Amino acid sequence: MKHIRSMSFPAIAFCFLIVFLIAFQAGQRGIPVEDGGEFLTVARLGGINHPPGLPLLSLSSRLSWILFGEEGLRVLFACAAASALILITKKYTVSSLFFLTGVLLLPSIAGRLLIWDAYGFLFLIYAVAYFRKPPLNLEAGFLLGLALAIHPQGIFLIVLFRRNRSSILQFFCGLLLGLSLYLALPLYSASGAVVDWGSTGTLDNFVRQVTAGGYREVYGGKMFGISYDVLLRYLGSLWKIVWPVLLLPLITGVIQLFKTDRKLLIRLEILVVLDLLFVTIINPMAAGTTQTAILSLFVVLVLAAAGMNSIYNWKRIAGVIAAGAVLAGGILLWTPLPDQENEIREYFSSAPFESVFFISSNDILYGGWVLKYVEDRRPDIVLLSTGNFSAWFERMATWFNPEVDLSAGVLDVGDFSMSREELAGRLINAAILDNPNRPVFTDIQR
Repeated sequence: MKHIRSMSFPAIAFCFLIVFLIAFQAGQRGIPVEDGGEFLTVARLGGINHPPGLPLLSLSSRLSWILFGEEGLRVLFACAAASALILITKKYTVSSLFFLTGVLLLPSIAGRLLIWDAYGFLFLIYAVAYFRKPPLNLEAGFLLGLALAIHPQGIFLIVLFRRNRSSILQFFCGLLLGLSLYLALPLYSASGAVVDWGSTGTLDNFVRQVTAGGYREVYGGKMFGISYDVLLRYLGSLWKIVWPVLLLPLITGVIQLFKTDRKLLIRLEILVVLDLLFVTIINPMAAGTTQTAILSLFVVLVLAAAGMNSIYNWKRIAGVIAAGAVLAGGILLWTPLPDQENEIREYFSSAPFESVFFISSNDILYGGWVLKYVEDRRPDIVLLSTGNFSAWFERMATWFNPEVDLSAGVLDVGDFSMSREELAGRLINAAILDNPNRPVFTDIQR
């Protein structure tokens, strides 16, 4: 037994290194879409991410830039993905290496684990909990706190904890320790962080930030109901994860756990149901995208890994062939993560000197952040949002372009009884009048 254990560490290290290198090479390049540009800007400038703040990701992103510069986030997310997959497989053979590398190259999986967002790190915490299987003690509480410092869906981590040898006091102490990362938000605000997302130095703003109050105000009408269209989009995303090469190992894994560990199988099924409810009720806006189904992806890969191990234990050559099919599928289906560098450069390259942009698309807005704040190109332009006229956002703009006049507020152009669209139009008009020497562009109708 000692010999086996001593031989396993080199195998684990080798598997990790290979998966890490593949994850790094397959990682994000250029200017990412969605929230990736925001994460890269936070890595470059420091600060916090969008509500609920994501302090673990914010701090890790900044540290990655300090250590590795522009490649920092690629290193960070490659390390997280490789670590999570190594923890899930629990076997370190040629078959498991084929399986892990193939899985990582599948577009529906790479788009969730390697994209610069909260989901890869949330997946990692779930993989740690699955591997460790802690009871409700200090470790479990700490893991839950870390998960909640990444994404609200971290609350479902408790499903994976064991109930024997529990200590509720230790559990809550660990939970508070993990949640203490949220203290980074008011500390960042007090230090004058440029990317602030709402100045969480006051208690009201702090509570609003960590509870994502702004999201409920904007998207509240779309939440708390199950839509047939949303359900179909969510199920479609699950099918893209499974089909075609993970279907056989998934079914095999379900059969294997049904025979050997039904309690674990039930817990995994509960996670799928909770993931479905979260997407359809709380976050239907992102259904069908790579920003959802991360817990279901976790369940699929746990079951598929168990299935692969079962096939390999039954007959090694069959395990190698099945894993080789996953690897072949990953190679054939692999596509680079979305890179909008050409589009962003074209969008801003023709703009006159010292232009002001009011942008409704987050892809373009955060892409502009990368261009201006990360790559130090077009320092003359001013980037604003048509949906965010918060004081911190305007301070971020004037920090780099202090001569811009954005002093007009809501009460200067109207009142809070007006619709967001009308207020946005009036504030944009005020900015045009207050900055007569600057060209102003917007992608909304006024």
